Parts: sequence; structure tokens; C-alpha cells
Amino acid sequence: MAMNADILYIEDDDVDIESMQREFAKMEKKVNIAIAKDGKEALDMLYGRNGKPKLRPKVILLDLNLPRMNGIDFLKEVRKSFDFEKVKVFLLTGEYTTKEKLAKSELHVSGCIIKPLQYADALNISWCISASEEISRLFFMQ
Repeated sequence: MAMNADILYIEDDDVDIESMQREFAKMEKKVNIAIAKDGKEALDMLYGRNGKPKLRPKVILLDLNLPRMNGIDFLKEVRKSFDFEKVKVFLLTGEYTTKEKLAKSELHVSGCIIKPLQYADALNISWCISASEEISRLFFMQ
């Protein structure tokens, strides 16, 4: 049986994780967040492998620079599966470069967020959890 989560946050930096948790904690509505430290751990969570319970997130927040498996390779793997083709993915990055722009167009990314995640970003993400893909794209950089 799969566990539901509002967000799967894939990030290896503890400071960024704490910052994100702080911003979501400010919100009135509780958001269920699962955390993976790299792309391989995230795949194990999504597919229920290596002792991890299977996870079904509504949104994935994805850092690109990760150990063991970077964000782009993770996203390519996830987009191969019909199980995850409708999951909204937002890239978290220190800068919005050509690399992020190419990933957005080729791998169906809903938007990019410049780190650190701010309260307004958390609020927009919470709205995107239940919004359509088209509406979600309105909230973030294209």
C-alpha cells in the first residue's frame, strides 16, 4: 500500500531542508512533506524499494545538484513511468540557467524556484498541490 504525501522534497543540504520546513510551518494548513537526500533514495521511496514504503506525492521539489544521482537523472527516470507522469515537479536552484530551462521543457517541469525557498514560494506550492498543471505553471518562473 502506498503512503500519500503532499510533497516529496529531494535535497541533500540540511540548512535548505530546515529553511523549507520553517517556511511551510508558518502556514495555517498542514502540509505533509517527505524528504529524500538524493535521487536514488527518492526513487526507492517512489517505488517502495530497499525497505522504504512506497510514496505517492502530489508535488516533487527537486534540487538539481545531488550526490549519487543528480536531479536531472532522477527526473528522467521518473518521467519514464506512467505512475508519475502527472506529478508536478518544481526545480530548486541557486540560479536559473540554460540547464534548468532545458530540463523544464524536456522533462515537463512545472516551474523553477530560486533558493532559498521563501514563504511566498511555500504558499504557492501549497496552492499547486490541488491545482491543475496549467494553473501551477502560473505561479513560478517559466
